Amino acid sequence: MGFEIEYLKKRYREMSPAQLELIIEQINWELKHHPDAQQTELCIAVEALEEKKKAARKQKKNRPCLPGRLEHQLDVGEEF
Repeated sequence: MGFEIEYLKKRYREMSPAQLELIIEQINWELKHHPDAQQTELCIAVEALEEKKKAARKQKKNRPCLPGRLEHQLDVGEEF
């Protein structure tokens, strides 16, 4: 069972947020129809999605920002 959990964690870390959201919806649907099923996979998928979103926010937050006119001047200058 431990090997399966590690495999799922690795697989879910490599997926895009959109793919993870679809998987979470599918697991939720399965749990509604089979309430006795384990929720381990759902927990792993949700955790991976939260990590992806957190990393995206951090990357967006740390992105340097240039004033609008400066970006335009850089683009024009690169043409010459």
